Amino acid sequence: MKEIIGIYLAAGKSRRMGKCKLSLPLAVKPLGTIALKEIMQSNIDHLLVVTNDIRADWLNSADVLRAYLNKWENIVCLQAHLGQSYSLRTGIRRAEQLGAKSVIVFLADQPFVTSKMINLVINEARNDHVYVASSDGKVLKPPILFNEKAFDELMIINGDQGARSLLRKGTFSGTSIQMSPDYLFDIDTVEEYEYAKTYYLGNINHLLSL
Repeated sequence: MKEIIGIYLAAGKSRRMGKCKLSLPLAVKPLGTIALKEIMQSNIDHLLVVTNDIRADWLNSADVLRAYLNKWENIVCLQAHLGQSYSLRTGIRRAEQLGAKSVIVFLADQPFVTSKMINLVINEARNDHVYVASSDGKVLKPPILFNEKAFDELMIINGDQGARSLLRKGTFSGTSIQMSPDYLFDIDTVEEYEYAKTYYLGNINHLLSL
């Protein structure tokens, strides 16, 4: 049973970066593939990688996925250019087809997410929360888990809004878990990318031990 399904949002246009940021090298790997190993080693049952191109070169170079051939699939959102909500809905629709009881939303430009963080979110969700979000102490961020009670609301989010817009409405009861801001770091600009390279190389042994 694929009860806990991850949705890896990787269909953005990288407008602020000016080029496909997921293809940019971080150490020796494309940025968009860094978090995949940790996600696949977590307690999710299946992963949906939502892209805007079935030929996504950065994804095809992800060696880790070859070890988990039955645990993931790439689904293409042809309307991704209209906003993140379209990618999210594509993922939710497929998750429902697979019988998901909950989904965890990931961003492909958050390379430092760890399996331990993901499992903390999953474990907390067992306390009957409609959502469990990660927090850097100021802002709620992915990974965010939603149980099936939230699926209908997630399906009506519009434009360039993501799952966090639903949390701001206060529609559902939920909670958050405070994580280190470094592990929730997302990369949108050249400056953030340069910081990520320095941080990753300086902390790789620590990151790999988490």
